[in-house]
Amino acid sequence: MATMVILGVAAGVLAATPVLFTLHRAARGDKPSLAAGLGSILASFFGIQLLVLAVYLGDSTAVLPFGGSAALSFLAVSTVAGLVAWQRNPRK
Repeated sequence: MATMVILGVAAGVLAATPVLFTLHRAARGDKPSLAAGLGSILASFFGIQLLVLAVYLGDSTAVLPFGGSAALSFLAVSTVAGLVAWQRNPRK
């Protein structure tokens, strides 16, 4: 059970990579397109969903700890990165 939570946290952080790339561009002062932002969110969503499906097919009792920790770590990392990008490049 604890192993699935740790793997879920790692999966959530890994799934946040496309979002972090888009937020990094925004923090530098570039203006990423809406399509880039939407694409990064969808790529992360589908990545987490595929991993949850793989866990379900392997051990259906481990889906809740894995999926919950993956979702929470993804949201935490994305929120912190978004706040940092917002602080570095505020709109005037």
